[in-house]
Amino acid sequence: MDKLTILNNALLATGNNTVNVLNDPSDEYRHANAAFDRAVRFLTARHTWPFATTNELLVRAPDADNKSRRFSKNGFRLPENTLHVKEVFFDTLYLTEYEIMGGILSCHYESEVYATIIKAPPDASWHPMAEEILTTYVEVGCLRGLNEDFTEATNRERKAEGLLEETRSHVDQQNPARNTYKSKIAVARRTRRV
Repeated sequence: MDKLTILNNALLATGNNTVNVLNDPSDEYRHANAAFDRAVRFLTARHTWPFATTNELLVRAPDADNKSRRFSKNGFRLPENTLHVKEVFFDTLYLTEYEIMGGILSCHYESEVYATIIKAPPDASWHPMAEEILTTYVEVGCLRGLNEDFTEATNRERKAEGLLEETRSHVDQQNPARNTYKSKIAVARRTRRV
């Protein structure tokens, strides 16, 4: 679903006039667009969505742009619109020592540094349940900004939070199960000794 459809669905659900094009000069578009942009950043940063996660080769940055004191010689520029860096690795080796300052990732390695990053996805690749949550958050913005109905906005925000919890577990079922860690210390603490 594209941005204009989500904005119009939210505007219709709140009893407001729809817009015909993006960047419409109307108040409806201004409020709905601000709520949409805020909700996209919030949703993609709140959970590691499979449709918003990519692995990218990082491009070397000039040493003058690298502000790190720990790794001053090897800086890599993060891709545009990066919201969160999940993992960093060199070839297949996961890195635990790196530093991010001002959009530059610094580490010990000179090349072949990859990162698993979270970005705002393109319009067409949203999961249907995530689209519903996004539409509900845009409705909240329209209710607060256009209708000035704060009680209904709070109710719909609660609805969106509930949908978000349900959707996160549903979308996470696509990933393989993780092994549970069984701690010998925790077992010893639970075992009663005489």
